[in-house]
Amino acid sequence: MASIIDRTLAKSLIQEYKTQNSSAGGPGLKTPDGQHLHGFFISRESLESMLKDPKVTGVSVNFAKHPKFKGSNDKVVTLVLAGAEPAPAGSAHPLVSNGEVYGDPPPCPTMCNGSLGGG
Repeated sequence: MASIIDRTLAKSLIQEYKTQNSSAGGPGLKTPDGQHLHGFFISRESLESMLKDPKVTGVSVNFAKHPKFKGSNDKVVTLVLAGAEPAPAGSAHPLVSNGEVYGDPPPCPTMCNGSLGGG
């Protein structure tokens, strides 16, 4: 389970990521419009849809190449999300993703600022 962390620490960690991502030699992950990627906005509707299945215990979040940049060397990524449920006994991993798969949530920036601040 994810842990609740202090808001000040969260802001500091986000700023450190932004600095490293945009620096020379950093990963340089980008949004489809060429801005440095800060994060993503995942709608309540998407989350509720995945979590409505009573077998689902959480959401699996995977980084993926943005579909508009598939096959290119551009560092444009997106997320792929799916509800996760306990795997059958003897499986190599404790969770398996079934059901609908969601992808390409709006990036921050432009949808949000990705810093836990206002605006």
